Amino acid sequence: MRSIHKQLLHLSLLGSVLFSCSQIEENIEANPSKIIELELLDSLVIDELSILRLQDINLEAGKALFVSNNKNLFLTDLNGEKLQEYELNNDGPDGLGRNGAFGYKFLDKDRFVAQGLMTSYFIYNLEGKQLQKVPYNSKEIYRITIYNTRTTFHPYIQDGQMMMIGEELNFFSAEESDPKTLGISYYDKISNIYRYNLETEENEILESYPASWEPRANQRFVGNNISFVALHDTKKSYVLLPLTGSQLFIYEIGEEIKLSKEIQLQHPERPDFAPAISPDNSSKYNDYPSFNNVLYAGEYCLVQFQSKIPESKMNELRAISEQYWNSDEYKEASKQYVKPYFILVKNGEQIGVINEMPVKGSVEFLDKNGVIYINDNANPEEERDYNVFYKVKIVD
Repeated sequence: MRSIHKQLLHLSLLGSVLFSCSQIEENIEANPSKIIELELLDSLVIDELSILRLQDINLEAGKALFVSNNKNLFLTDLNGEKLQEYELNNDGPDGLGRNGAFGYKFLDKDRFVAQGLMTSYFIYNLEGKQLQKVPYNSKEIYRITIYNTRTTFHPYIQDGQMMMIGEELNFFSAEESDPKTLGISYYDKISNIYRYNLETEENEILESYPASWEPRANQRFVGNNISFVALHDTKKSYVLLPLTGSQLFIYEIGEEIKLSKEIQLQHPERPDFAPAISPDNSSKYNDYPSFNNVLYAGEYCLVQFQSKIPESKMNELRAISEQYWNSDEYKEASKQYVKPYFILVKNGEQIGVINEMPVKGSVEFLDKNGVIYINDNANPEEERDYNVFYKVKIVD
């Protein structure tokens, strides 16, 4: 009998050890602060003198879109070979106006969309023929924000219709969206996220701040920062990222938009909770590091934020000069304090962080294979007469 008890005890202890080891392995795998390994694969080189920015890549079609600093658009293959060059900044039958566009994105393998400068959306074929011009989905212009490394609209096809998910700052006037008047109800009433039907011109304003977003749920005002969206490469879901706070939301796209997943984000260099501020003083500088980009493709979602100059240091810089941003002291402080950091989500769970990319430059694209495209053409270490986009592979 004692022998049987000893055997049972041994099996019980063994089971406990195995269970404990299993728990440890799960905890290690799920460590959200794990440093993600990156591998520099190669680069995409385009023989073009003017500085290019990557707008979009369609892996299935084997094509990419780049826009130059003189506003010309280039279509290339995935080896960087130029296939087409478009000069669309004109008032001709295929032009989109002399002011150019905010950005360009593939609609499908044969068409792309240009977001005109607060005028219209333009659909083109790959030969540069304008197929359709759709009115802008905001009637008034109250404010404009231009991003160098991201586009704010994401076209796709749903049930044979041309659709778009995106961000727009002009659905509400300055008076309608004044935090001093709205207070904490700002998050219930204001949104910059939309779904736009390019066929019927029906515009649906979606939520920017879900009910479970921590500041809204706890009735804390943390500023009037907007939210970003990124469409998945399958065009069946998108992520919503309020720039303040530490939550990422995944939505499924169907006839109705449905919230399917909420992810808590964390990073050692970023507080989990945004500080509450007064709605009467929402424009005052603070050193809370808001998010500033999100990319979503394949199994991965990559979230970026940037550390900021401490508030005490900013007060010193402002005391030196009213135009402090032009001072050598400000430039030195920016080098010291302002650094990009990244949080990596895989299959709906944070799996680690990236504190430094293996090459310098701005992150502009993420493909479904876990390859990050980095643009260093604005400030290369050595002058060159071509553009390089480094391809960095996520290894996890």
